[in-house]
Amino acid sequence: MQALANVLVFLHLLGMAAIVGGFLFQLRSPIKRVSPGMWHGSLLSLITGLAIVGLYESVDSFDEPINHVKIGVKLALSLVIAILAFMGRKREDWRTGWLSVGLLAIAAVAVAVFWQ
Repeated sequence: MQALANVLVFLHLLGMAAIVGGFLFQLRSPIKRVSPGMWHGSLLSLITGLAIVGLYESVDSFDEPINHVKIGVKLALSLVIAILAFMGRKREDWRTGWLSVGLLAIAAVAVAVFWQ
């Protein structure tokens, strides 16, 4: 089960990297948009995050307790990111959506790292 958990965490981090990477890549671009990579990364992060929590809840061999409040905050952030990315995936220039997706993804990373 630990190998499955590691694969899910790996995929979760790849999704986050796709969102933040797409955001940072466009910083100097005059046209700001939600790239397909940001949209797919948001879906990957959301789905793998749910799978990670489900795995940790269902298997007794993991000794790490789950902070349900933290998971709730991350789920809310992930849902908003995915919704905004879905709304902006077809728009040519959407500065507010692009900025919101990028900053919320960075906030989700901060919650994951700094909230113990």
